[in-house]
Amino acid sequence: MSQDQSRPSATGLDVLISGGSMGGLFTGIALARSGHNPTIYERSAGALESRGGGIVAQENIRRFLGDHDIVDPEAITTRSRERRFLTESGDVERAVSETMVFTSWDALYRQLRDAFPDERYRTGAEVTGVSPEAATAAVADETERTADLIVAAEGGQSTTRTQLYPDAEPEFASYVAWRGVVDEAALSAACVEAFDGTFTFYQGADQLILAYFIPGADGETEPGSRRLNWVWYDTLNGRDREAIFTDASGTERRFSVSPGRLRDPVRRRQRERAETLPPAFETLVADTPDPFVQAIYDLTVPAMVADRACLLGDAAFVARPHTGAGTAKAAGDATALADALASRGSVDDALAAWDRRRAEYGSALVDRGKQMGDERLNLR
Repeated sequence: MSQDQSRPSATGLDVLISGGSMGGLFTGIALARSGHNPTIYERSAGALESRGGGIVAQENIRRFLGDHDIVDPEAITTRSRERRFLTESGDVERAVSETMVFTSWDALYRQLRDAFPDERYRTGAEVTGVSPEAATAAVADETERTADLIVAAEGGQSTTRTQLYPDAEPEFASYVAWRGVVDEAALSAACVEAFDGTFTFYQGADQLILAYFIPGADGETEPGSRRLNWVWYDTLNGRDREAIFTDASGTERRFSVSPGRLRDPVRRRQRERAETLPPAFETLVADTPDPFVQAIYDLTVPAMVADRACLLGDAAFVARPHTGAGTAKAAGDATALADALASRGSVDDALAAWDRRRAEYGSALVDRGKQMGDERLNLR
């Protein structure tokens, strides 16, 4: 009997998804809509905390929300009408008409989580290892679980990727992103006016900062209830990376220090450095209660599929945030996987076709992110 005959067709599959954040939820919703039986295993014991603030709500994200009857995208998005570039003094150096659509991590996550059934979303359940050929997974505190397909949507620090491709290591890009969000109500009228309706940038020596409005903490989009999101790309300029990524508890973090965990000397140093920014950005950074920092890195894998296991979203490819496409890539991976399984007679054929298509896209996006980052921060 051939391999295709001995394995199930690409319909009505039992799918184990490791990771219950954006990628896992996009996948679970898309596969359930296509007639499959996905179960999500999330290692966190409860609801996930906000991860990063603002998101560019690319068209495919908005289409996903509408096509799957999750929410009207207009209800959880904000828009800018102009891309604006400032001088160091704060004058407008250049402005172009452009519409951009934004949302927040927490607003989008809540909608996706509400759209996926609780009985198929298991918290406090970490996948600790997979056997790709047999499509089995070891889940902490459970017996081994067997499925027709395993999807690892575990983010950039995926343990499944480390198991499958131990040589696929993240490559630090020599700069970081300082980030923060501030409630609109806590900002001065002048600061709100400086950023309202715009996607605003300032590019200085080896640094780039940008800001845009996103929904409020509970998804509010009306003026006065929003939040202002900023991202500040900054080279380390001889500073000690280890010192920056050691949090308030004294623990050294590899990729990020979360909101409220920056050490006071690190926060003071960055606020002092903010004096080199245009006044509106300097005020914004100073008024941010809990800034945080993320290392910028690149990641690629040789393939997204290994037998009956696949890597999705940032578990496979991490592109620099300049592309504005990280969340959109996860949604695209999930939709393409559901489409491939629906259009192919066997799981193996479907996964091979999906791998070719999405790995090519992921690799190209990583290359694009490198080019954008290196050019904008003068790293070449």
